[in-house]
Amino acid sequence: MAGEEIPLVPVALYQAWLPELAPPWLQGPRGHALLAGWGQALDQHASLLTTAILARFVQQAPEDALNLLGAERGLGRYPEEALGTWRDRVLGAWEFWRWSGTEFGMRTALAQLGYDAAVVPVWTYDATRWSEFDVYIYPMTRSYDGSTAERNRILGVINQVKAAHTRLAKLTYVSFGPLTWDPPGLTWDAPAVWGDTPVQLFP
Repeated sequence: MAGEEIPLVPVALYQAWLPELAPPWLQGPRGHALLAGWGQALDQHASLLTTAILARFVQQAPEDALNLLGAERGLGRYPEEALGTWRDRVLGAWEFWRWSGTEFGMRTALAQLGYDAAVVPVWTYDATRWSEFDVYIYPMTRSYDGSTAERNRILGVINQVKAAHTRLAKLTYVSFGPLTWDPPGLTWDAPAVWGDTPVQLFP
C-alpha cells in the first residue's frame, strides 16, 4: 500500500544561481530565461533526490517505504497494524534482534506491542519438559481486544524472537497485573482467582 506521500523538500537554488554565472553575452532576457528554465529543472530534480533520501529515514518514510525498511530489518507488518505502531517497531528493530532468543528479548518485543510479560519455563513445574515455556501478558500501553488479528500478532512476535530450540506451551492474557506472584498458578488465596478470569490465547 502506498499510503500518504511525504511532501517534497523545496529547493530554490539553481533557478537563481545559473543566470548569475552566465557570461555577459548570455545575460540578456532570452539567455536569462533559458538558464532560469534549466535551473528550475535542476531544482525539481534536487527536490526529488532530497525527498528520496529522507524517505530512507524511518521517522520520515511514507507507508510504502516504511514497509520496505521493515523488510530490510527482517520485520513484517501484521494485518491491521496501525501505521504508528508499525513505525515504532521498525525503529525498535535493533533492540528486537539484539536480544532475540532470550527471555529479556521476548519481553522487549512484547513491550513494543504494548504488553508487559512474564516468561515461565515449563521445567519449573514439570522437569520432563525442558524446552517449553509459558508466556503471561498483561496491559502496559494497550489491552488485548479479543480479535484474532491481535492474537496472531502476539503469537507471531513470540515465535519470531524465541530461541530456536524452544517451544511455546501456553500463552495467557491477564487483564490485571503486574504478575509479581506465581504466574503458573494465577491464583491468590487459592482456589479463588484474583481479578478477571485470564484468557488463554494458545493453545
